[in-house]
Amino acid sequence: MFRLTYKDTYQVNRILEYEDYEALMLSLSGCVTLPDTTVITSLTYKGKEIYQGLLGDLYRFLFHYDFYKDKLRFFLVFFLFLLIFFTIFL
Repeated sequence: MFRLTYKDTYQVNRILEYEDYEALMLSLSGCVTLPDTTVITSLTYKGKEIYQGLLGDLYRFLFHYDFYKDKLRFFLVFFLFLLIFFTIFL
């Protein structure tokens, strides 16, 4: 889940939540009513802050961010475990 926090033109904190990456990217690629100069105070992914900056730069940041690195790390550790296990016991 993504949580986007920003201050609107009246300096009121606003929070938008998106279920997944595709929903967030779709909202950014459509007709956005927020200007590119809107300051994003935080974008969190799974409870961890991953971005602060301008809304105009957010799309590019998300396009290049690797959301699968945690899964990849898990699979690499699991594969290493299996390799060691089979090396020792076979």
